Amino acid sequence: MFEFLLRKLGWDAASRQQARELALEIEQLLEACDRRLCLLPGHQHALMPGMRIAQSYLATLSDKLPPALELSLQSFARDPRLGLLFAGPSSLLDVLEGSESLRAFFSSALNGDEAWALMTMQRSETARFGVAMENGELRNDVAQIVVSFDCHGLQLPCASEEAFRTQSGERALHVLTAVIARQLGLLEQTRLQLEAELGRLQLRRLTLQSPSRIVVDGQGGDDLPDTLAELDRRLSKVRPQLESLRELNSLEGALDTVRHVLEHPGDYFSLENVTLCLNRMGIKCEAGEDGATTLQLEELVLGRERPTRRALMPVKIHRESIAELRRQFRD
Repeated sequence: MFEFLLRKLGWDAASRQQARELALEIEQLLEACDRRLCLLPGHQHALMPGMRIAQSYLATLSDKLPPALELSLQSFARDPRLGLLFAGPSSLLDVLEGSESLRAFFSSALNGDEAWALMTMQRSETARFGVAMENGELRNDVAQIVVSFDCHGLQLPCASEEAFRTQSGERALHVLTAVIARQLGLLEQTRLQLEAELGRLQLRRLTLQSPSRIVVDGQGGDDLPDTLAELDRRLSKVRPQLESLRELNSLEGALDTVRHVLEHPGDYFSLENVTLCLNRMGIKCEAGEDGATTLQLEELVLGRERPTRRALMPVKIHRESIAELRRQFRD
């Protein structure tokens, strides 16, 4: 009964150990974002609930990833998806040989001959007019969208799929930390831009109030208002925005930003399922169309203002597959 009460209150040994680990992760996160925040009294208490929320959310992301895609020369013959993700087998070999993490994995005697990893890519869509058959007639002015993938990278090579899924969840916290650091940087950048704009507006106001006074605007640009009324309206918008950002860029405001991101991780770090129907040329087409291939992947969305996107695909690589590609394209 006494032990149950201790667990309920979080005072048992296991709960205390979890709290220590959580506190260490908070310190590491703040060190990576802004180490000055570690000096604020009560920062652990402020961020502890959010860190628990973020960890629970991030732990579920690896379950959303599709099954691993095998990367090998033979896969090009039997799996049309590889022909959509890579320009050809030699392009795949370039990606495999260019991955330092994969090379380090296979260089270790502790690892086996097979690696599970996360492949990241940049997805691009280009609109164009191309040739297509419509109602039995060949036309060369058909609107088409061509999907292509580049900037391939391999991360988190692991010796088993289970280890890969576990490390994916742990890696997600590092990525969220980078998102928080970027969010703080964007706030500071916006504040500096508004500070500069306020200075220019105040200089213009001086010139409009005293036509005989000459003020040189070294920043250039002709986007400033020409009348006092327009200028005052612009100032009335800039000043409250700037005041709000000054509060957010204080240490207390920055800590509050970190807390908000941790408590709402889905707003800043999410996986979106993307299903594409493409023909062998990478052109979007209707499902069931002759030669159409269905490509399913997850797209990582980072940040809320100016979000960045990366396509994700779990992959499986065998050491012999790399050797086979080398024999085919390097010898």
